[in-house]
Amino acid sequence: MATRKRGEHQVLRLADWPKVDARALPDSQTEVYQARAAAIAAYSLALPLRRIEADTGVHRVTLLRLIARAQRPHSDGRLWGYRALVPQAHVRAYERGMMPRVLVHTKAGNAGAFSQLLMRHPSLARQLRAEVTGGKVKLEASGERGRLSGLKAAIGRFQKSCRELGLGIGDYPLNQHDKAVRSLARTLRAWIDDNFAAAARASGTRIKPASALRQSTRGVLDAFDTVEFDAHKIDLRLKVILERDPLGGEHSVEIERVWLLAVIDVATRCVLGWSLGLGRECNRFDAIETMKRAVVPSSAPELTLPGLRLMPSGGFVSQALPQTAFACWRQIRLDNARAHLATTSLDVLCDTLGCTADFGPAYEPDDRPFIERFFGTLTATLSRRLPGALPPRKRQAQDQAIARRRLKDPSLQMIVTSQELTELLEHTIWNYHGTPHSGLGGLTPLEMMRRHVLGIDRPPVRLRILPTLLREQPQLLHDPVLCRVRGQIARGERPYITYMHVRYTSLQLAKRPGLVGQQLRVHADPQDLRQLVVSTSSGEILEPLLASGPWRNHAHSLWLRRAFFKAKRQRQLDFADGDDPIEAFLAHRRKEARRSKRAASDIARVQHERARPQSSSVDLSAVMNGPPDAPEPRPVPGLVSGPVKARTLRIEPGFSR
Repeated sequence: MATRKRGEHQVLRLADWPKVDARALPDSQTEVYQARAAAIAAYSLALPLRRIEADTGVHRVTLLRLIARAQRPHSDGRLWGYRALVPQAHVRAYERGMMPRVLVHTKAGNAGAFSQLLMRHPSLARQLRAEVTGGKVKLEASGERGRLSGLKAAIGRFQKSCRELGLGIGDYPLNQHDKAVRSLARTLRAWIDDNFAAAARASGTRIKPASALRQSTRGVLDAFDTVEFDAHKIDLRLKVILERDPLGGEHSVEIERVWLLAVIDVATRCVLGWSLGLGRECNRFDAIETMKRAVVPSSAPELTLPGLRLMPSGGFVSQALPQTAFACWRQIRLDNARAHLATTSLDVLCDTLGCTADFGPAYEPDDRPFIERFFGTLTATLSRRLPGALPPRKRQAQDQAIARRRLKDPSLQMIVTSQELTELLEHTIWNYHGTPHSGLGGLTPLEMMRRHVLGIDRPPVRLRILPTLLREQPQLLHDPVLCRVRGQIARGERPYITYMHVRYTSLQLAKRPGLVGQQLRVHADPQDLRQLVVSTSSGEILEPLLASGPWRNHAHSLWLRRAFFKAKRQRQLDFADGDDPIEAFLAHRRKEARRSKRAASDIARVQHERARPQSSSVDLSAVMNGPPDAPEPRPVPGLVSGPVKARTLRIEPGFSR
């Protein structure tokens, strides 16, 4: 640091200095502080030091020392500023220069000795830091500041480390009456108090990352600037059809209620994406799937239920406006649900999609009014008008008898299934986009979106589109998992990886024995595990790896595979090699469905996943240029007559049959 020349005047930016309310100081300090503040103000006006000393009574040496103190950095990231002018304010921690004294019968007289010990032995400081960051010393809720737990074990480990460093009974801290236990506890407490993240981590609290908590404005004027995301539990009884008899009757059972997850644009009230979660609770995979659907283009629904009509003025955003395909938003508002705070969900939001997350308080609908109002509209116009609708929570005390009779009703003919509910939701959201909205001045959400995107009576919005790689491989939206390449060249076993108990390989990987033993970054779509997208440590993306055996034949989710292997470990499945694992799992769940709603929900979840259109990648030409032209008809070759001799095939070693 360069030294100031004698007589050189420093330029002070007093506007950046943190202020002090002099009225809060004791009377004995107020006069001294005001004199010092007046001297600093006079110095900033370039008045001579002799005149400042005569007017304020502050000696020139004291003034220069105060200026140096005020320009030191504070622990809050700012300068000390006017806070350094307060009498008896310590801008630096006390540094002891003398060796510690031996204190056996008293506790006073060794101020700063513990900090001196940590400076002489940095390994002890690192060990104490690890006690807090590693969760060995935790902060439990007790009183206003809480109390430290696990401190006794940490003290034992600290004293053991002191002995290993060669400190004996005549050295500090072992020569003290309390072995410096209080100093150790105060040091840990000070570290926790100075770092909020460390304090939350020490108490076991999940905090939001700093990258997701940048301050954002609440007013939204442009489309794709701010969206709101939430999950809503639909108050509706649903059923699953187990089988149909030859006479046309159905054998059905009731399942648990489902979750509706949606992403809505604040400026236009358009629903960008939605999904149904058939689990008991929605998880991070449901949240990521909803965000993925909000980005990936949608197509017009195929309605099979009689009486449903799509409004010509309605539609989905990416279907009506192809320019919005793969468009991302700037920030997203959501609550503090565990599925939203999961590391995987935050990585997709903040890193992959490049947006900021605005976390509002849980159970506060007013903080996310637009998505909550959409759920209210959906409840009033759809779920409460369907057979099997449950009374709202506010009326449950009044309608207990009616609800009890409904639950005991053995007839399930009029209750809808999850597939029918999906079709009804597609129809409702399509028509919702074409219905005039009172919050948009009588315009429909789709008309408002057209105004923002096409620039009608306003400047057009600048859309931020996903990179080409993510458009071609939507699986890359999910966090990667490291998998080691297995194989044995000496045995003729070609390279492969194992993911979730199933082998995966491809022709390209099978011809790369040099990858054996290396780690591959695996990106899996939790809704379809038939193939994986992998990349090497150098960033090379290999061709998709296909699952081996029967797992390659049918689309299945990560949840289904986990549930299958869990039932297999518990010896609940009648399953042999070569059998379809999904059918074996369904057969087991059908046996329990009549007495277990959870088993019935599992069957409905599998049927819902099978009914969902599966696509490993999106055809960009179909999105940008429309559907491809129909191929020209080719002449049918003549049929072969007579016996056909079979050709001998040889399967090379290393491939699964």
